[in-house]
Amino acid sequence: MPRPYRLPFLVSGAVLFAATPALAHPHVWITTRAELDYGPDGALRAVRHAWTFDPTYSAFAVQGLGQSPTGPVNPAALAALARDNAENLDEQGYFTLLKVDGRKQELGKAADPAMTFADGQLTLRFTLPLKAPVAGTASLEVFDPTYFVAFSLADGDGFATLKGAPSACRATAHRPKSAAPAPAATGMSEAFFEAMTAASTYGVQFANRIVVAC
Repeated sequence: MPRPYRLPFLVSGAVLFAATPALAHPHVWITTRAELDYGPDGALRAVRHAWTFDPTYSAFAVQGLGQSPTGPVNPAALAALARDNAENLDEQGYFTLLKVDGRKQELGKAADPAMTFADGQLTLRFTLPLKAPVAGTASLEVFDPTYFVAFSLADGDGFATLKGAPSACRATAHRPKSAAPAPAATGMSEAFFEAMTAASTYGVQFANRIVVAC
């Protein structure tokens, strides 16, 4: 039985490993977009995530919702799934690391979780409020320490938007130089990844980072 942290979200009637036992890491691909919300005083007060899942995993996740993977999905079922996902992601810190002027920021629980299914892909949205608004250079990273999930930033300028930020603020994307090699190329088996815990640091090397300087 896989450890709970391996798949802390988007469980819809079965565990992903049961459907795809032979796949090597990563198992899920997510394209991320972030909206950084600033107050009138220029302090960062919240991060709004939008995570779009790969088509294969999206099709798996909507199984059991009573709809065809290529057709409309019941909005009530998606709303319930979004709430469950937000609750489970809390245990993983929402895979989110936010620093301002180099200091790690405490984040509150996810608010306003919502999910949509369009063009064969699921998108999960939720807001993470800062425990205390703060001004300065912000660094936002989203990654899975165990690399079960591969996060990547949206292409072009779509990776981040700044809401209410001072006019001088600019967002810059810092992407990893290369993707992870296949386990076979490194001599690492699935057992290597199975032994990881949420405290692992393997996935840090593949983290994408958004830096907002004002």
